Amino acid sequence: MIVDIQLNPAVEPWERIRDGVQVAEAAGFDTAYVFDHFAGDLLRGDERMLECFTLLGALSSATSTIGLGTLVVNVANRHPGVMAMAAATVQTVSGGRLVLGLGAGAAPNTPWSAEHRALGLDLAPTVAARHRRLADALELIDDLWADDRKPEYQHFHRPAARPPIFLGVNSAPLARLAAARTDGFNVRQSHDDLASIVAAGLEARVASDRADQPMMVSVWAMFDRALADPDHPKRREWADLGVNRLVLVCLDPHDPGELTRFFTGRP
Repeated sequence: MIVDIQLNPAVEPWERIRDGVQVAEAAGFDTAYVFDHFAGDLLRGDERMLECFTLLGALSSATSTIGLGTLVVNVANRHPGVMAMAAATVQTVSGGRLVLGLGAGAAPNTPWSAEHRALGLDLAPTVAARHRRLADALELIDDLWADDRKPEYQHFHRPAARPPIFLGVNSAPLARLAAARTDGFNVRQSHDDLASIVAAGLEARVASDRADQPMMVSVWAMFDRALADPDHPKRREWADLGVNRLVLVCLDPHDPGELTRFFTGRP
């Protein structure tokens, strides 16, 4: 099972995030993910939060081998064409290390949408509409990055190698969309319907025209060094479901020593 890391710029300054990702790279984590939020209070912080694509561009210059990803970009935060240009730029400046995670976002009038209300960003009112917006964003990315793209897109930047795209999901319908249209999906490991969501995605993949392509099936969990053990009961449980990737999230300031020792087994 591949193991990734996610640090929290709402509670740590840029320098600590940069240094932490460098430590994670040296330790052997596969990909370092960043959040896509504008307000730090959503992630235990205060007034500190770094914009995700700008942060990924900076991290690409501070690292050389570790993957750099978004977990996940809210498609309501930017026009999808602007988002596609930002992603293409990160893919280029990082030398092809971007892993692009996308999500449908929260409903209006929830704590998670307070930052959108403050900035005047429009949120679709229904689940169906938010899922449709996500599917539309995938369509536009395909159009902008296609080899035979429309004449009006000919002068927009596109990456030389398309980055893998996955969806952050919390339901079977989104898992099916991810399996049919992208390279995989990520779901919270403690979700009550984890098994059925993963099963829905796996079944949809087999039935799709991507059936012969490998799929990222990932879960995220709070950082716990015990999860370094491949025989940890939770890791065995996730693997039995078909999970092949684990993202460890540090909502609190990270301990560089814990990252350094994660794969070594040293106390």
